[in-house]
Amino acid sequence: MRAIKVHGTQKKIQQLVELSKQALRDGAYHVATRLHAVALNMEGKTAPQIANALKVHRSKVSLWLRSWQQEGVDGLYETHRSGRARGLSEHQCQKLKDILASGPVAYGFNSGVWTCPMVARVIDEEFSLSYHPAHVSRILLDLDFSVQRPRKVLARADKSSQSRWVRCQYPALKKSQN
Repeated sequence: MRAIKVHGTQKKIQQLVELSKQALRDGAYHVATRLHAVALNMEGKTAPQIANALKVHRSKVSLWLRSWQQEGVDGLYETHRSGRARGLSEHQCQKLKDILASGPVAYGFNSGVWTCPMVARVIDEEFSLSYHPAHVSRILLDLDFSVQRPRKVLARADKSSQSRWVRCQYPALKKSQN
């Protein structure tokens, strides 16, 4: 592959440096790095030298320089990155919302409160999509549901015995730890 050399005047280099500084002030760190790379190339630096100076891979520098040649400054700006495709469609989200609104008992669970593992199981059964329970909390928030975590309470516990223990024995335990 041929080395890419971008030509520019000293005035153009100064403009790029100023744009890079402005991008840094605005928080666009990637754009600032790309502009800096183009300015360094105009000053005579090669892609491996620029990559070493900016602590990036040299193939990235070549891509940035090629984008500069083809599109100018616009080629260095951030573009939309698609990321992973959304698993649930709008129709499936609406169906899930209806299931959640009807409650976990109506779906066949014993608990009266939805938990993330329960919702993950519903999504798996209804739509054949597997989600980690931690990610389900994001889906619930997107559907305008709050994430709930049930408290564990002993079913056969004697409330009066617990109260007596907290009032009488627990303070003695706390004092003996000092």
